[in-house]
Amino acid sequence: MNPESETRLPADADRFDLLEHPELWPEDPAAQAELAQLLELHLALHSHRGDLDLGFIQAAPQKARTKSNWFLAAAATLMALAPTMYALQHMRTLQHQSRDTARIEASAQHRGQNRLWAAFFQQSSELIQRFDKNPPVCNKDHEDRNEERVMAMALLEASRQLADQTAPVANGEAESARNELHAWLQELSLEDGCLSPERAQELRQLASAWDLEGQAQRLSERLKGEGS
Repeated sequence: MNPESETRLPADADRFDLLEHPELWPEDPAAQAELAQLLELHLALHSHRGDLDLGFIQAAPQKARTKSNWFLAAAATLMALAPTMYALQHMRTLQHQSRDTARIEASAQHRGQNRLWAAFFQQSSELIQRFDKNPPVCNKDHEDRNEERVMAMALLEASRQLADQTAPVANGEAESARNELHAWLQELSLEDGCLSPERAQELRQLASAWDLEGQAQRLSERLKGEGS
């Protein structure tokens, strides 16, 4: 481009006024690009001007407080503050990432805990349903409950492990049901595998009175949904 044909921009003191009137910008692309860069800096300075004005007023001599000098001083100050501003932004980003990570981990832990409780209640419900069925006979007219007894011992151990965790259902419903199931499972685990019909009936009546099967099934379905 012929240097004589290049559009010359006004002095620094008048460029800020020109920024507010884009309809007056020159047609020359180079001049428009320069004004666009100045506009970006102007917007950045404007967003931080509350922090910068006091320093400019105190540091600049009275006779130097023109728009041009303000622009030069602001640009120099912005360059000085840029590392600090970047560090603050980076710190905020890390804080947001840390909170997001903690939230994701807490959510995953909560879902995993719900699945453990759901499995315990589901297996307890299945054991009680199985205990209601007619088993094989052992030792004349006694009921063979060896398999149910082994299952009860395994569920007792699971119950003890869940006791060390916070119950996932509000109002203590899950913990209350676990305690009742624990007591019933313990009764069954302490019996000989070959039960008399009378003792087997007592255990069935106890499970029915506490509605253990219904509680266990209901909580299992609820926690499966919350743990998915």
